[in-house]
Parts: sequence; C-alpha cells; structure tokens
Amino acid sequence: MRIVSVFFLVVMMSWGQDVVFSGQPSAEQLAAYKKDGVKVVVNLRTDDEMSKLGLDEKGIVEKAGMQYLSVPFLATAPPKDEELAGLMKLLAGAKPEGRVVLHCASSNRVGYVWGLFQAKEKGVGVEKAVEEARKAGMKSPALEQALRDRLK
Repeated sequence: MRIVSVFFLVVMMSWGQDVVFSGQPSAEQLAAYKKDGVKVVVNLRTDDEMSKLGLDEKGIVEKAGMQYLSVPFLATAPPKDEELAGLMKLLAGAKPEGRVVLHCASSNRVGYVWGLFQAKEKGVGVEKAVEEARKAGMKSPALEQALRDRLK
C-alpha cells in the first residue's frame, strides 16, 4: 500500500494537478486509491481489452467507494471533442478532496487526453500540449500526430 501512496505523491508533485496518470493498475492499487483521496477512476481501455485481463475493475472501484467511468478508445481512433466533453469537465474539477485517476494500458492514451486537456481547457499551445502529453505517457508517434492534427 505504501508504494501506491508514494507513486501518487510523486505524480502530484510532478504535475501540480489532482489527476493521477497510470498504465493499468492492479486490483490492489485500485482498491488503495481511495486512501489517497481518489474519488473517480477513469478507464480509457476498451471492453475487449478489459475482458482479456479477467479483472472486474468497475466492481473493485465501486466496492472501495469510488466512482468508475469508462471512456474507451483505441490509440488508432481517438474520440471526438463531444465524446470527451464530460471527461474534460471532470479533469477540470479535480481537486485534493476529489482526485481523479486516468488510466489505459500503458498511459499512452492518457497522455493524449492530457495533452488535449491542456490545449482545450488550459489554453496552452500545441508544442506545450504535446510536451505535457509525452510527460503523461504518450509514446506513440501516430497518436502524437493525431494530437497535433487535432490542435491545428
């Protein structure tokens, strides 16, 4: 449990936000997020990806007393602005007493969403948004190009 808390604090200090970026958390990590002030866990993975894990993520999160949201997409088909509107609002409202965990398989899609959030909600330029996306875990050149194209 201590490792989860240390990871969480490093992310918080590093980003200055109340949003945790993550690859796929384990069942133990999911259950422990509540102790770190997390109110919402957002999963960007598809149902097909999740079924292969054999992990009832929604059940674990809700049993721990947090809200679970699924906003699935593949790196090859990022969602449209209107499909992400609720997620952008959620990220904008994150605060110490209502932290948000944003995860996918490797944090690649998380980075894309974070870069989009930085540009659309915080007003940063394209290069800064891409830099923030990379810091949050975006590694795919194709996803980076999709972010750049979307922000033009």
